[in-house]
Amino acid sequence: MVKRLDLALDIGEQMLLSGAVVHRVEDSLTRICTAFGASRVDVFIITASMVLTVHDENGEPYTQTRRIFGASTDFEKLSKLNALSRKICSSNLSYDEIRGELDSITNAKTYPIWVEFAFYSVIAMAFTLFFGGTLIQSVVSLFIGFAVRWLVLFSDKFVQNKIFNKFLSSLGLTAFSFIALKLNIVTSVDEIIIGNIMVLIPGVGLTNSMRDLFTGDSMAGVLRFIEASLAALAIALGYLAFVFVTRQTPNYTGVNFSGDLYQYLVPITMAIIGSLGFGVLYNIKNKNLIAVALGGGIGWSLYILLSTFIDNPTVCYFIVSITISLYAEIMARLLKAPTTVFLTPSLIPLVPGASLYYTMTTMFASELTLFTSKAFATLQLAAALALGVIVSTVLMKFVSILVLNRINRNS
Repeated sequence: MVKRLDLALDIGEQMLLSGAVVHRVEDSLTRICTAFGASRVDVFIITASMVLTVHDENGEPYTQTRRIFGASTDFEKLSKLNALSRKICSSNLSYDEIRGELDSITNAKTYPIWVEFAFYSVIAMAFTLFFGGTLIQSVVSLFIGFAVRWLVLFSDKFVQNKIFNKFLSSLGLTAFSFIALKLNIVTSVDEIIIGNIMVLIPGVGLTNSMRDLFTGDSMAGVLRFIEASLAALAIALGYLAFVFVTRQTPNYTGVNFSGDLYQYLVPITMAIIGSLGFGVLYNIKNKNLIAVALGGGIGWSLYILLSTFIDNPTVCYFIVSITISLYAEIMARLLKAPTTVFLTPSLIPLVPGASLYYTMTTMFASELTLFTSKAFATLQLAAALALGVIVSTVLMKFVSILVLNRINRNS
């Protein structure tokens, strides 16, 4: 039992490190240990620690604690770990067979580093166009995205602190943007900075924290929310630090979509490319990657449609969030992968990066009334996204209960 307990913790640890939601890991460990023959399983997980206690068939308890260091986002690994968990519960695999498959999953190759550099640049360029930037701005943003990836690599190698990583990256992208402005390459830095901010915003952490809180993992949810909030604050401070030290004046123009092309075709296309790019950064592959790109396009297309009838962005965000969350739940069942794989990248185009940026600019300009308005609008949009995810989760649970009850009545 000790060896199998250790094996179960290895699987759970890899799930957490790959970006899994806490309650899903707890559920997987409970099922795995039950399949191993445990008569009782007690699991407690937060983002940095795991405690697992099992009782064997004789009632003898065994406990292990695992400290979790670091984290990344590898949804391909998470999908394979999820499949392994299902396989353990449905098949009589030996210890050596499970260990072999786990080692194979753990050591599987990800996208090469040059692909990450390329898609950092592509995402920055895509969201610059998404928020109404010009072609020149998008090209500048592409090169800045490449430079930002170098800053991330440098920070990871020498500092290894996520908060400082976000601060340094934000500081760097702001500096590069204003250099382009000073050289008269562009006439505004707004869309460039927003496009690159979208690459840095902690979408996985925010999404998972909301889902953890709703499912009753309050401590894990609060810790993840605080971590994601600190990362967002570091992004803001990086921008503000450069602007304050250099006494630059933000070119506050706002994001404007000009004409039907920018209002419909370009944003939808860039939403698809942006979600696809994040899918690559999260190491999503094959059919799952196509589903993620499609989800981003569906989400923004629906937002454009709703905004023609509903003059309230928060309500539109809420409805789109519910729709994309249900889409992610359906794709998870069709493609046999965790819901998080499809949910987070598909929601990325809705993350209020522009609203966050203009909140920062109004803060620096000491426009208290406008700052309060922008900050409140940002919080409203973020809350609408989170609430939409929660509502869809409730709906899916309700449908699952109805289906199970009907199956039980018919059996």
